[in-house]
Amino acid sequence: MTVTNAVGGAAIASARISLKRTMWYWVPTLYVVLTNFLAGATDILRAPPLYAETLRLGYPPHFSTLLGAWKVVGAIVLLAPGYPLVKEWAYAGFFIDFSAAVVAYAAAGDGVVSYIGPVVAMAALITSWSLRPKSRRLA
Repeated sequence: MTVTNAVGGAAIASARISLKRTMWYWVPTLYVVLTNFLAGATDILRAPPLYAETLRLGYPPHFSTLLGAWKVVGAIVLLAPGYPLVKEWAYAGFFIDFSAAVVAYAAAGDGVVSYIGPVVAMAALITSWSLRPKSRRLA
């Protein structure tokens, strides 16, 4: 094997690792973005089933509109290029939302099964945050 082949092989291996990392970033990121964009739109429109669930958990009606608007904004921010500081805020906001959902379900006396959605979303969010490319990180 020549030096050129060794260097070329290393570059190919590095490109494969980069591609896998990019894929593992985008899959959970798109999950978080799509679920929150749709949930946010549903909250804004006060459509079933999320609006009824918000009321059942004891939140006032206007909270649905506020939460929905921020979910839509956060989803757009995570997709948009640039703005790493705003992305950090979006990640933090989604983390607070998901952890608050677990607390709300626990306070309402719902079973452990109700935690699955927010916990899966939190896992996807943490994965997305930890694998985000340098261009999407704070300097």
